[in-house]
Amino acid sequence: MTFFQDYKWVILFYSLIILLVFIFRKKFDIQGRVLAMYRTKVGLKLMDKLGTKYSEVVKLIGYIGIGVGYVGLFFIAYYLLNNLWSLISTPSAVSAISVVVPGVKIPGSPIQIPLITGWIALFIVVLVHEFSHGVVARAHGIKVKSSGVFFLGPLMGAFVEPDEKSLRKQKDTVQYSVYAAGPFSNIILALICLFFLTYAVAPGMQAMTNEIGVDIVSVTDNMPAKAANLTGGMVITAVNGEDVKNYNDFTTMMKRIRPNETVAITANNTVYNIVTIGSPDDKHQGYLGVMAASAPKTELKSNAWYFNILYAILKLIAEILSVTGILSFGIGLANLLPLGPVDGGRMLQVTLEKIKGVEKGDRIWRKITVLTLIILAINIFWPAIKWIGKLFT
Repeated sequence: MTFFQDYKWVILFYSLIILLVFIFRKKFDIQGRVLAMYRTKVGLKLMDKLGTKYSEVVKLIGYIGIGVGYVGLFFIAYYLLNNLWSLISTPSAVSAISVVVPGVKIPGSPIQIPLITGWIALFIVVLVHEFSHGVVARAHGIKVKSSGVFFLGPLMGAFVEPDEKSLRKQKDTVQYSVYAAGPFSNIILALICLFFLTYAVAPGMQAMTNEIGVDIVSVTDNMPAKAANLTGGMVITAVNGEDVKNYNDFTTMMKRIRPNETVAITANNTVYNIVTIGSPDDKHQGYLGVMAASAPKTELKSNAWYFNILYAILKLIAEILSVTGILSFGIGLANLLPLGPVDGGRMLQVTLEKIKGVEKGDRIWRKITVLTLIILAINIFWPAIKWIGKLFT
């Protein structure tokens, strides 16, 4: 299949977004010709109500967020540097840091976010992030001028605009709490998603299904399984006549097998007799050259229509929760980078101004911002950098 066949719906979706922004461009504040901001008053009354009615509770949570914010700032800075060192010192290393665009597989990225559920999750994550900034600002009596959405090309985000002059006049702990509120709320949201996924949705799905085997993820070339015509996508349901329900069953049975033994593998209702070889890790252990999925292959306990609908709903909720959790944690940490306008950078700016004075503190902050931006760019564009490097060797 061609690129356009694989991504036709993704291309259509993002093209439609760009078209709508162009049609209604007069309603947007266009900055730098690439950033389109649409300001509204949506949500301001609710921010004001929550921030003022529960001001003491909100302030307390905001102050807790300062500690979490600084721990996250140091963690993401260390993670960025450690990932860079791994890329430089280990030629085969793959960057663990990547841009994420729903529906698009980014080369070198360890994950791919689905298009529709990805956008739903992204909307939830950004809404929680920006709303939290607004609520904490109002708890400290800082005016919130507007809320809205922005588009950077086809990519959407949201924003809340506190009165910047009023915010900068506040004592440092208040500024920290407002800046940290967004990332802190994202981390809390990620934990909430993990909780419901682990203790509500996943058990519900497991109760509706039976484990029937393990999927073959891949088969290694020049290995016994490959020679016997096993392929990725097959489902192993038995080893030497014993039923395999899950990954644990499969690995337990394979541990009993020694090199040069004939093993009967039942996959897709066909028995494959395979002579094992010694494992690369342990010459006394039988080896097939099969990578099996850790999650079991399952089937529904009932074929009733309502059973299928309920399971489909739970599966959709599970996907939204998992994608929301992943994006929320990632976006929360990304916003704590010691980088220019993001929350971590603003917290660092306040700290440096407090320690070194406004003028000197700002100079140091700008230098850290530039350095962070360079390191971040290398981490993100490492596959392209390696490719260019090969052209000159």
